[in-house]
Amino acid sequence: MTTQPRKTYAERKAQAEAFLRAHTLGIFATGRKSGGPQQSILRYSYAANGDIVIASADSAAKVKNARKNPNVSLAVADGPTCVVVYGSARLLQGAEAEAYLGEAPGNGSQPGTPTLIVFTPDEWRWARLDG
Repeated sequence: MTTQPRKTYAERKAQAEAFLRAHTLGIFATGRKSGGPQQSILRYSYAANGDIVIASADSAAKVKNARKNPNVSLAVADGPTCVVVYGSARLLQGAEAEAYLGEAPGNGSQPGTPTLIVFTPDEWRWARLDG
């Protein structure tokens, strides 16, 4: 029986990035005022520059929470494979959001001003990347 050499962190991270690119639905977590987690099942995109981008509106709890505490996470699972990323959110609206996207942002189904939640993952966790 031959064993495969262990993959490096860089190789595993590249697998995790490919997994995020291949999916669009995840569980986004922010911190509530009470200190507890606020989770939202939502669509996201994984930008070419490595940012996670979420379109919402300023009336959404996730935007209000990220404004008060920018520490956020996104978990994406498919069967036994799961990738979780953590980062610090920035909120983009108006011309800044349009410049970032190259078009006017939508707000999903939320009332209020379209707002992009954007973060670059600075911490990665994964499980069963090989299935």
